[in-house]
Amino acid sequence: MKTKLICIFISLLTVACTNNTVEIKNGKKGLLKTTYSLELTATKELSLDTLTAPKIQYSQIYADSVGNRYFTFLNDYNNSIYFYDYTTLKFIKTIRFEKGTKGIKSPKGFYIKNMDSIFIYNKSMVEIVLANQRGEILKRISLNNKGIPKDWTQMYPQYHFETANPFMEVSGKLLLTGQYFGSLTEPMIPSFKFRAQVDLNTMKVDFRHTYPAELYGSDYNWEGGAFTEVYAELHPDGDKLIYSFPVSHDVYIVGINSDTYRKVYAGSNVAGTIHSIEGNPRKTDGQKSVAHYIREDLYSAIRYDKYRQVYYRFFLKGIPNASFATTMDDKPVSVIIMDKDFHYLGEKVIGTGRNWYWQNSFVTQEGLNIEYLDKDRDEKHLTLKIFTIKKNKK
Repeated sequence: MKTKLICIFISLLTVACTNNTVEIKNGKKGLLKTTYSLELTATKELSLDTLTAPKIQYSQIYADSVGNRYFTFLNDYNNSIYFYDYTTLKFIKTIRFEKGTKGIKSPKGFYIKNMDSIFIYNKSMVEIVLANQRGEILKRISLNNKGIPKDWTQMYPQYHFETANPFMEVSGKLLLTGQYFGSLTEPMIPSFKFRAQVDLNTMKVDFRHTYPAELYGSDYNWEGGAFTEVYAELHPDGDKLIYSFPVSHDVYIVGINSDTYRKVYAGSNVAGTIHSIEGNPRKTDGQKSVAHYIREDLYSAIRYDKYRQVYYRFFLKGIPNASFATTMDDKPVSVIIMDKDFHYLGEKVIGTGRNWYWQNSFVTQEGLNIEYLDKDRDEKHLTLKIFTIKKNKK
């Protein structure tokens, strides 16, 4: 195997690689100063029906024309979107969609623009379905050219929507962040685009933004899907996106209609070097990928709090001495706080993935909402814990 020696010293990210493996170092580990803390300030608890369980895959805070706020979430078991009053927690209604080829076989995410424009991701057909509040299907929009050619996964992204990685609407376009499920080959780096945008006037689909070569190029082994997931947030300027890649201490900022990234440090004070998987990606099985995921320090979603002008970035601490009994949910979950210019303010370990379903997290004027899993209770309730920031005393 040809040895590739690439040394990149940009800002505070150092990438060193030999034999097609990469080490992504944290140049600020242990040097960051904490000035703010994250504090638990409130709890919201919703009563669920017998067809609904906690660990909501996808939710959205929807505000109607008069300002009423609704906590809406998807129940893919009965093909429904549930509506609760976010303030009072009172159940309001459900919108149910037909299953099967004439309906939505596999709903996995949605965006409510208004009650007659509800966009739902149908995983089985890799399409966006436009529906109304009566559950009627109005239009279908393919995200993979209807599966043509057969190896379309090499050309078009696949999608794993979560509340923490949502649909976004900007300037008449619906933005959908996907990924490549596996390790990218070197020729794919300049051509594979992971973000789809749907023009809401013409319903035409365009694709933008590629994986950074210094992270995912040179045939580095990031097999398994978890390492190539892309988490997106809209920049407060409104014309840019912020991407959080699991394997980078930086975040990448890019114009919605641009292809030039700007990197900004947004790492944890305790994160160490992130390593790619050793060996050939095509010979890396699922068990090896999961074990590597558990051992490594990794990042995930980034959310902007416009009410406090801060960012929250989730960090999943690695467990170097993990045993065969260790699971992905055993990784400690931290929330990094940064100001609007990505200056570090502090971070807090909130627990592990066994109790904190960070995938269902969102920001309201009350604070950062994160779904909490209470293993000592039945599954008749959905619990949201709300965090706010507080400046530390000198």
